[in-house]
Amino acid sequence: MVPAPAENVYATSKKIKFAQYWLSRQSEKLGREVKVLDFGCGNGEELARYIVSETIDYTGIDIHLPSLEHARAELGNDKAVFLSEVPDGEKYDVIIMSEVLEHLDEPVEILKRLVPKLRSDGIFICSVPNGYGLTEIEKYVDAKLRLYKALRWAKRKIAGRHNEGPSVMDVPYNYESGHVQFYTKCSLRRVVQKAGLDFKAFQNGSLMGADLTGATIFLFKPLIKLNTCIADFLPFWAVATWHFVLCRSEEK
Repeated sequence: MVPAPAENVYATSKKIKFAQYWLSRQSEKLGREVKVLDFGCGNGEELARYIVSETIDYTGIDIHLPSLEHARAELGNDKAVFLSEVPDGEKYDVIIMSEVLEHLDEPVEILKRLVPKLRSDGIFICSVPNGYGLTEIEKYVDAKLRLYKALRWAKRKIAGRHNEGPSVMDVPYNYESGHVQFYTKCSLRRVVQKAGLDFKAFQNGSLMGADLTGATIFLFKPLIKLNTCIADFLPFWAVATWHFVLCRSEEK
């Protein structure tokens, strides 16, 4: 696997390392190649790039076609395919849902459809934001006051780039699909239990961090490191993001 990148305000590196650890653990447990379904893989830049390898049979699924096209062009190979629908008749050792559950109108139904795709000793590797954490609060305030947009405008003015257009190097993201679920740990547990699953492992991600703080106080590497490290010592309700592993309830 490709080593995780330097940490950022979103605790992306911490999430990647969490996924890599559980994939490696599953590989050691099974003693063979791990078959992975990455449900909601996006453009592949935030996770797939760091888990696709010769020891993983990887299938990424997403409905955002520009993101899929980017992932296919950058990461597609004999061991990694990117599709718009889950293949019929396949079983997986690991199903990944990274920053997906908060975007689903019917998360329980989606999980129930995916559980039969999981082998009996398989696991889900997931991550979601704390729906009432500091990051969601920051996003809500910023959406009302448009502070980040104003900050970007000011930076462009200062730099003398008044009409900065999109770069040809821009990576596509599905910005249209916003958060529709705002989880507490209790409401998240209810969702996974209704699908016949339960927590096997649970980790805090970061204390806070979104676009505005990422462009201001978290421009400094020591603060980015502190932001992720301090979350390990805080109660789950006080942090911005959660990483967790699910298994079937009877196998817990």
